[in-house]
Amino acid sequence: MKTLTACLDVLEKTIRYCLSALFIVMVGSIFYQIILRYVFSSANAWSEELARYTFVWQVLLGAAVAVRKARHMQIDFFLNKFPPKVRMIVDISMKLVVLYFFVVIAQKGMELYSFTQRQQSTGLGIPMSRIYLSIPVGAVLMMIFTLEEIALKYLPGIRKQYGGEKNA
Repeated sequence: MKTLTACLDVLEKTIRYCLSALFIVMVGSIFYQIILRYVFSSANAWSEELARYTFVWQVLLGAAVAVRKARHMQIDFFLNKFPPKVRMIVDISMKLVVLYFFVVIAQKGMELYSFTQRQQSTGLGIPMSRIYLSIPVGAVLMMIFTLEEIALKYLPGIRKQYGGEKNA
């Protein structure tokens, strides 16, 4: 499991680098559009479109990192009122429901990806499938990170080895 966690650490670091690059591209594209519009009284379609598509990828990749770091919002007021054993059962059940949700998102995302293979974006002229690919990619990453969390938190052998908590 240490090897898998190390691989997932590298994956997360790679995602973070991609997020940084996408952010730079998005900000640069928006800055370019602002300069064109307000300084030169001109505009183009591709820079606004590029900013929108990089933002879509950022949201889905960022959501995967948030799953790995357990940074998504969760209301656990009532959950904390239960005894530890019940809390564990409810937590595992919730994680399995979330996992199922990610599977559905990945499947529907692949359908969108297949459906948009021949469609082109207006401004950039790239296949729309490249933008819609962000949905299954993000969902699969979230599935992987959720499975890692379940394994590290609840599988007995792994829990002993890691003390029940994932290395942050």
